[in-house]
Formats: sequence, structure tokens, C-alpha cells
Amino acid sequence: MSSRYNPLAAYGTVANAETNPIQQIVMLYDGAIKFLRLAAADIEVGDLVAKAEHSDRALDIISYLQSILDFEKGGEVAPTLDVFYTTLTVQILKASAKLDSHSMKQAAELLLPVREAWSMQTPTATAAFVSAGAKPVVGSYQKIA
Repeated sequence: MSSRYNPLAAYGTVANAETNPIQQIVMLYDGAIKFLRLAAADIEVGDLVAKAEHSDRALDIISYLQSILDFEKGGEVAPTLDVFYTTLTVQILKASAKLDSHSMKQAAELLLPVREAWSMQTPTATAAFVSAGAKPVVGSYQKIA
């Protein structure tokens, strides 16, 4: 049995069938931003074990977000997000390898406007926006420590 980190639990709250897909996406972005900021702080204090854990968690979330893109229904949104996630992944990996806290913080900042765009979606636009680019899983997820 794998003890691999579950990116769906990354947002630190319980999502259930009443949580709409847009809220789930926003929560995932919140988790990625949080873990990138923690990784940057870890670099600054020289805690490489924590840096590895936090950057891995952020990368898991970004990988998950990339994996749920629907290229058949996504129009221009899905390929644009795909390139964004790939570019962001490369930046995080470089920042982690070079112990560059500034680049790690910058990666978190790059997520903010995309997170905001998701959060501004109205409930009536939720189904249309999700069908245009992503298919989050609705289920019960455990809170992380």
C-alpha cells in the first residue's frame, strides 16, 4: 500500500458532495500556494527536509490539476492551463534544486491570478467552466495535519 501524498487532501478541509467543483479547484490552488510559500520559508531557514515535503506536495497538486484537464471539451482553456502547469512545474523544480526561495515565492504568486479567476466563477457558470476545462472529483477528503 502506497503512502503517497493525496493532492486532493491538500487544501486542508473536507470536501463533500455539497462542495461545488469550482470550490474544490480553488481549494487545490490554496493548497499549492500554501505549500509553495512554506517551501520558500523552508529554504530560507535551511530546512531541506521540510522544503522537499512542501515542494513535493505543491507539485502533486499541480500535477493533479493538470491531469484533470479535458482537452476534448476544453477549447483554448485546457491547452493554456496545460502549458501553465508545465511551466510552473519546471520553475518549482529549478527553485527546489537551486534552493531559490525567491523563485519558489514567485511560483506561488503566479498561481494567485488563476486561483482568483476560478474563485470568481458564479454558481451558474460552474458547470460550463468545468466542462470547458476540468473535471474535479467530488468526494470525501480528509483534512491534512
